Amino acid sequence: MAFPATAFDGDGAFAPTTFARHVAALAAHRPCALVPAGGAGELFSLSPREHAEICRIAVAEGAGLPVIAGVGQGVAIACETARAAEAAGADGLLVFPPYLIAAEQEGLLAYLTAVCRAVGIGVMAYSRNNGILAPETAARLAEACPNFVALKDGAGDFEALLTLRRLAGDRLTIVNGVPTAEIIASQCFAAGIRSYSSAVFSFLPEFALGYYCAVRDGDRAEVDRLLDAFYVPVTGIRGRKRGYAVSIVKAGLRLAGRDVGPVRPPLVELAPRDSDELGTLIAWAKDDLARRARGESEAAE
Repeated sequence: MAFPATAFDGDGAFAPTTFARHVAALAAHRPCALVPAGGAGELFSLSPREHAEICRIAVAEGAGLPVIAGVGQGVAIACETARAAEAAGADGLLVFPPYLIAAEQEGLLAYLTAVCRAVGIGVMAYSRNNGILAPETAARLAEACPNFVALKDGAGDFEALLTLRRLAGDRLTIVNGVPTAEIIASQCFAAGIRSYSSAVFSFLPEFALGYYCAVRDGDRAEVDRLLDAFYVPVTGIRGRKRGYAVSIVKAGLRLAGRDVGPVRPPLVELAPRDSDELGTLIAWAKDDLARRARGESEAAE
């Protein structure tokens, strides 16, 4: 799953033309879905008008791929933006935890039920931070709302995930959504969780696809090589400051020659040292792609 970054100009205003190019470039690499206005898309900083425009552009430029729009904030805004995303042609929703509030399970159930009932399209709940759904709560939501079809797990609690699999069976799709999901992708595949969200796909789609194929094909040596050389160091950079999980995507796009502008406050840009380190990793990844392409070409000859 690919999460387009929302493009902003130097003054922090939404840049629709740049965003459209970014979405089209990601769609060309055929991820299983596009998720505009997600975490990497800075959902928390968007106005409802910007959100609706972002959804329309993602649908128009997405080359027919499923578009799953991020929604969240409070229940009123979540329902309003959910209806607008459906009107814009989105195929589904990714519902983020409610803003700030650490709710009881009954409250999370009511929040997600309200969003599900506001639309006719499929709904995926994002279970993380202040909105972690207990397996029993997710099962109750699935029973009450036929369009609740998936859970994106951001906690990496395998005991809870296996419990949910036991309760829901094939009723719900589970997606690996932990930060830098590639780190536990092999373990998730072994547990039958075969889809994940990739921040790296936003700025190095070819490289991210190569890693996915290695995990899918069970190529343990290649998985370990790419983890050691790239994904573990990237995770180290991401964890250095609050908000870097988003800032690193914008920095990666800039360093990869696909600039979509800065992050919006209260996020901060990568520090110069961190940006330089990320640039070195991106250069290595591009060289690795080129080496593999040469090797495949020589083997074909």
